[in-house]
Amino acid sequence: MKKLFLQSLRFRTIVLVLLGVVPPMLVAIWYASSHAAHIIRQEAKDALALRVTDLADNVSRWDKMNVLAVRSLSENRQFASLDEEQHLPSLSTTYRLYSETYGIATLDSEGVVIARGTGKVKKRSNVSRREFFKRVLAGEEIVRDASISRSFKVPRILFAAPIRQLPTLKMGDKGTLVAKLQNKLKERKYYHGEISGLYDDKTAEAVRQYQTEYFGLPATGIADPLTFDLIKYKEPVKETKQPLKAAKQAFLEKEPGKIVGVAVIATFLTDLSDVVGAIRLGKTGYAFLVDEKGQVLAHPEPKYVTGDKLTDISHYPPVKTILEGNTGLYSFIDENSVKWLSYGVHLPNNWNVIALQQEAEVLEKERFFLQLVVMIVVVAVFSVMILIWLLTTQLLKPILKLTVAAETLSQGEWHQHVTVKYQDEVGTLANGFNQMAKQLRISFSILEAKNEEAQKARADAEEANKAKSVFVANMTHELRTPLNAIIGYSEMLQEEAEDMGQEDFVPDLKKIASAGKHLLALINDVLDFSKVEAGKMELYLETVEISTIVSDVTGTIEQVVDKNNNRLTVNCPDNLGTMYADVTKVRQCLLNMLSNANKFTERGSVTLEVSRERQNDNDWIAFKVSDTGIGMTPEQIEKVFQAFMQADASTTRKYGGTGLGLVITKQFCQMMGGEIGVESQFGKGSTFTIQLPAKVKKPLVETPK
Repeated sequence: MKKLFLQSLRFRTIVLVLLGVVPPMLVAIWYASSHAAHIIRQEAKDALALRVTDLADNVSRWDKMNVLAVRSLSENRQFASLDEEQHLPSLSTTYRLYSETYGIATLDSEGVVIARGTGKVKKRSNVSRREFFKRVLAGEEIVRDASISRSFKVPRILFAAPIRQLPTLKMGDKGTLVAKLQNKLKERKYYHGEISGLYDDKTAEAVRQYQTEYFGLPATGIADPLTFDLIKYKEPVKETKQPLKAAKQAFLEKEPGKIVGVAVIATFLTDLSDVVGAIRLGKTGYAFLVDEKGQVLAHPEPKYVTGDKLTDISHYPPVKTILEGNTGLYSFIDENSVKWLSYGVHLPNNWNVIALQQEAEVLEKERFFLQLVVMIVVVAVFSVMILIWLLTTQLLKPILKLTVAAETLSQGEWHQHVTVKYQDEVGTLANGFNQMAKQLRISFSILEAKNEEAQKARADAEEANKAKSVFVANMTHELRTPLNAIIGYSEMLQEEAEDMGQEDFVPDLKKIASAGKHLLALINDVLDFSKVEAGKMELYLETVEISTIVSDVTGTIEQVVDKNNNRLTVNCPDNLGTMYADVTKVRQCLLNMLSNANKFTERGSVTLEVSRERQNDNDWIAFKVSDTGIGMTPEQIEKVFQAFMQADASTTRKYGGTGLGLVITKQFCQMMGGEIGVESQFGKGSTFTIQLPAKVKKPLVETPK
């Protein structure tokens, strides 16, 4: 049943439609789903990147706020005096403004505390061995030193900046700074002397004029730091209340003054940790902050921000990756074989913000979408199959009726009629079938009548042919008796004529005997052929030596061969053994082939080759007769085994014969289960080959049909 269904038209239709519809549908769905999945994945990654970027902005703002605070202290001109009384107001104000600041102080160049934001210093400690202090004295403008507070056991960070001695030029100073001052005053049309590098009266007067015209500057004639900055980096402005800090900063960057102290702000990372800890990405995601060494500064899990020192996680894959300079999206598998997505941002202060979230959660929406797509595809395919099934069922109903009617019609039941309601192609097909069935009924009726007539005519023909064969067999038998008598009397008359000395009569008597023998041979051929056709030819099987048969035949045919001046060659091995066959018929077949070869060859050679072969586990005897005679064309070969036929009419006229020798030979071979074949080339000779089984079996029907 399953095999029938697989071979049915319905199955092939379903398969063809599915192959035509489903692949394009699947391709379209796949393209849309992959594009949508890509969008979902990109949205998830963008969301992760956005959260990290926002967190990075918050951290940067927090850092800038602290840097601004410590820089505003270090750049305070009053701090260059290293006087505690000058430092306290600014330190106290800054301490009160920044709630997370738990320590603020200034240090001298030896590392000794000058002032604190919490009030007067009772005990001046020395921090000259601290790393941040050494880095500031080495010339770093802003130093960040993160560690665990020994007092509060929480992460804290120190922001430190150098306090520099700002330049002040007055009467009698000399050097490159004075030369630069003179050059700038000359550019602004205040100084008209030579650029000598000596702060003289002309220089002091030019400075005083500049201070007078610049609103807010006291006209002292001394180039204090502010005056020097404005002269050197800014155009004169008549009315301004605040000197621009950018000018001073640019001056310090190009010509920094001597470091005389350090401003320090110590702040907890509590606010920063709260900001970082508030970043939750789904159920598994979180963010954290590390410094340039991979030490944790802020983390939602307390174990990473407690203890005596900062936790080093520089070996952690996302941290290691960003420390190597690779920012952006990164994926990795942790020791628990969980796949994570991370996004890292490197901040200008060399800190790094990293957010993590399990990939399964990030792509959960994508996975749900893909599952939905798969479900839609399955439903779509099954819907198409059901629709095709219903459609093919409707289409195949009339076709199935036609199929059943056609099968019944093929079994000979001609009275078939199919009723189809549709007027479409199927209806046209049904009408055509009905017309065909009707025509077949009529044709078969006529055919049956004609067949009866043909059967009757065939029976009459067979009866007539049998009667003819019987008549010919009887007639040839009746003709042989007088012919034998004629031959016998002619031979007797030859002897008497020779005895009586009547030699003149001998040639004529020999001609009479020869003609009689020739006529007797023709009658024998006709008799044999008639016996075969009449079904009276029988096989007389016996065992005989093959060499004996060959010897008898060659002895008989030698005189005939010599008559045409031909040479007979026999190749018959002594070890061929015996065969079980009708010896007379085998001998007659060989005689017929040799006679035929000799008849069409003059002054040539005739060869007989005998061999024993093994075919299909049976022994076969092959008799091959070759000649160098006239040969045959392909058209003549087709006629050579036809009764009463020779190669053509001219051959019959020239060589004579009934044309029954090879026909009888073929019939004898077929009766003994063998066959005869021929190969010939016109003008070069022919080769006839007989193949007979070494052990002939008596056929059930002896007469071949």
